Amino acid sequence: MIKAVLFDLDGVLVDSEVISRKASDKILADAGIFQTEQERKRVFGRRTLDNYRDAIEARGLDVDPQELVGKKNQLFKKLIIGELKPLPGVLDFIGLIKDNELKTAVVSSSPLERVNASLEEVGLLLEFDFIISGDCVSKGKPDPEPFLLAAEMLKVHPGGCIVVEDAQAGIDAGKAAGMRVIAVRSPNTHGQDLSKADVILDSLEDAGPSLLE
Repeated sequence: MIKAVLFDLDGVLVDSEVISRKASDKILADAGIFQTEQERKRVFGRRTLDNYRDAIEARGLDVDPQELVGKKNQLFKKLIIGELKPLPGVLDFIGLIKDNELKTAVVSSSPLERVNASLEEVGLLLEFDFIISGDCVSKGKPDPEPFLLAAEMLKVHPGGCIVVEDAQAGIDAGKAAGMRVIAVRSPNTHGQDLSKADVILDSLEDAGPSLLE
């Protein structure tokens, strides 16, 4: 029986992928790092810190990845002002979840500072029982640790959780955690393989009561 719904943030609740990439490209370029599309696809859905660390190590640079993450956070928070909105169907689906008295959490690979800023900008910061960010775990997606931690905090068995994701890394993490996974297609998912998800939706506008059964 479903007891909780765990949402990814970027590309699921808010359309922040383009803004996030713009901020990331600027910060990385300032450090002399220019990622290829292949690199972007490979790291999509993973923690920013892991992404930056890999990019720095691959190029043999003497740069602190955590410092770059901090700079990106600050730029991202400036860029989202007045630009960020909930994706179609999000508000109605959250309402449906609350009508069914299910628990909720945001489980994002982004740093907590950026997660909070995004949710506050769109008025959703207080809509979730817990927030699990990339800062909260030692291993990010595709490792199941973020989703297992969310289930633990919500006091729900992993098998009673639904994961809503748009990235292959998140889908893999949700399945590895023993959870049901709903994939939502996004224009910015870089050709991600969503085939391992239990259900694939074009939008959360298509999310009905049957998904919560």
